[in-house]
Amino acid sequence: MIFNFLFSDKKKLFLLISLLLGGLFSLSFDPYNIPFFSLIIVGLFFKLNDSIFSIFGKDYKLMFYTGILFGFSFFITSIYWITNSIFVFDSNLAYLTPFPLIILPLILGIFYGLMQLINIFFWSLNISRIFFFSALWILFEMIRSMLLIGFPWNLVAYSWSWSISFMQSLSLFGVFGLGLISIFCSAGIFSLNLKKANIFLCMFSISILITIYLFGYNRVSNYENVYLNTDKIRLVSTNFHQEDKWSDESFEKMISLGSNEITTFFPETAFGLRKISKDNWFGGFIRNNGKQFFNSAQFNNQIYDKRKLVPFGEFIPFHKMLDNIGLKNLMPFESFSSGKINNNFNNFVVPLICYEGIFSRLARENMQPTSGLLVNITNDAWFGDGAGPIQHFTHVRFRSVEYGLPLVRSANMGISALVNPIGQVEKIIPHGEMNFVDVKIPSKISSTFYTQFGDNIAYFFIVIFFLIGYSTSKLIKD
Repeated sequence: MIFNFLFSDKKKLFLLISLLLGGLFSLSFDPYNIPFFSLIIVGLFFKLNDSIFSIFGKDYKLMFYTGILFGFSFFITSIYWITNSIFVFDSNLAYLTPFPLIILPLILGIFYGLMQLINIFFWSLNISRIFFFSALWILFEMIRSMLLIGFPWNLVAYSWSWSISFMQSLSLFGVFGLGLISIFCSAGIFSLNLKKANIFLCMFSISILITIYLFGYNRVSNYENVYLNTDKIRLVSTNFHQEDKWSDESFEKMISLGSNEITTFFPETAFGLRKISKDNWFGGFIRNNGKQFFNSAQFNNQIYDKRKLVPFGEFIPFHKMLDNIGLKNLMPFESFSSGKINNNFNNFVVPLICYEGIFSRLARENMQPTSGLLVNITNDAWFGDGAGPIQHFTHVRFRSVEYGLPLVRSANMGISALVNPIGQVEKIIPHGEMNFVDVKIPSKISSTFYTQFGDNIAYFFIVIFFLIGYSTSKLIKD
């Protein structure tokens, strides 16, 4: 039965198209970031669903497999660099490469498969399918960001990083809200046919994109960069390979870049197990409470423990299952432990250690009304010289626009930068360069709409889209 299903000529063609579209979708994101390409790919995937429905009707198996293949191809081409962490840790563990390279993309592909399965349940050739398609895509992105280990990497909204104007809508809707608008507009444009309603929807979708652009353009044009009336701070960027970063020689090179006079920011785990000796130094270290190890940040004798750990970098997902089959001790210190909300450094600094920067809700949970600065310290040495460090910086940069806060970022073998509250990069130390830069901190923008309501905005629109989709499916006949 499965053999006949997979090798039915037309069905095989649809499966191949899904696989191709997923791979091409990765070109929408850094380091390629082709403008408007995500709209095209999503639109073509939407039309693929139309074709399947027109030929096969509600073929649940076919839709499920198209989703899995799309997601699998997308992730295997966009997050391939995760495999580098295994070789950095221990080249003898090369046999584990299939886990991040194949199994992880396959697991993530299942989210798209389930999305397609529900899509076909609601699908019809009227306007309702556009609302269901948009709402389900973003709903499953949100589920992906929370379920299991949580992996909100390369959400569709990140495909807009090429445009500072389009990015400004993050201050209203956040990364999921912008993604919802993107999917809706893409489907609306590609729904174009001779039916009057669809012509209207196509024009309406284009007008939404124009409105978003004009809102962003106006916001950027009217932004006045006012700096806090404080001394400069120093961002230190190091370039140590993982096997060298904690040596005495590397440590001396790193601290020589620090300053005794001004606040200095060092990368994640820069101090290893060493104590940070200066109160005006913000740095990462490994904290041992006698039973557990934590990836922590310290500033003025205050400590923040990292809450979201990096899969295959700081812990092995499903490690209990792996232990049961004899694959034990794959990580040092039995893996790191997750911290809790415990500090945000004098109610001004919002700490985000490495991977935490891609979780928009974490920043919001750590914020206070007096918060004025996002700080992201990271060690990207685990992920090599490919797309990983570039994508990571882009994702963290989005947090500045969402919350209207400046961002300082100190990285080892990654991108260190100062980003202002509208997402513009004011100072940057490129990937692979060891250096420091002294900067002044821009003032924050008054609380954004997204700061006040968070992802509740996206949830609200998802519910509205489902209600509109359900209503129109009853009122409009195919």
